Amino acid sequence: MSRTFFAIVIHLSLALPCLANNSFFIPGDAFFYFEIDQAEWGALQSRKLSVMKYDRPEELSFMLCGYAGYENLDIANLPEEYWTRIVEAIATMKKKYPTKIVEIDHGETGSFGGPSGVEKKEVNKIRVFVCNKSFDFGKHRIALKYNESWPEAGVALGLRRDHFQYDFFVASAQAIVESWRMGADVRPLSVQLPTSGRIHFKEPMKFDPAEVKFLVCPPEPLSSLCFPPRDSDLKCFSVSKDGTTTLTVDKSKKSIWTEGK
Repeated sequence: MSRTFFAIVIHLSLALPCLANNSFFIPGDAFFYFEIDQAEWGALQSRKLSVMKYDRPEELSFMLCGYAGYENLDIANLPEEYWTRIVEAIATMKKKYPTKIVEIDHGETGSFGGPSGVEKKEVNKIRVFVCNKSFDFGKHRIALKYNESWPEAGVALGLRRDHFQYDFFVASAQAIVESWRMGADVRPLSVQLPTSGRIHFKEPMKFDPAEVKFLVCPPEPLSSLCFPPRDSDLKCFSVSKDGTTTLTVDKSKKSIWTEGK
């Protein structure tokens, strides 16, 4: 029965016009996002992993109409010391949040084309945001894209404006309003975009290491990183070409991070 239902869903999705997509990095976004799982961790430490794939957080819904945006970021040109600091920041975070694997039983047939049987799933991957070095964590919020031009960006990618689905990592009214209100004050992530392709770009973007920084975050809900409680003891690490700083929640201000050594 479930296979028949899934077949009908697929048939309808192919027969009808595509109404939504799954978004990767969209020009105008304030950050590129990826997660480090246990399989990637060893390769990253040895510099065998040099192209990071955009990870869509599990909080986001999945659409049947394909993907849009820029999927990959080339980090191969990071200087050795810079790379080492990123690895050290992730290692420190992983020490506090050891890899956790859970087993999920999907049944014999699974559902909606998903896996069947028992799936082993890593549920606490380390979160990493790549943003401009000038991004101020004391003024602007983690996980907000601050993209004012995303409707036009979708059209430029080759999608119809009324069909383009844009993903908000934190989809509360407060977060969306904040992102739009302050968008003019936050520069888009400085990256070199591939010049060929349409809609879904797999050729990696590149960047100047001196212009960006990597924010290493714990595997906590995105809403808690965006609007941390004043009494939160969460920590993040901001890694740039110049060094590493620690972000903690400012106890004197509501939902704001402060950056120190």
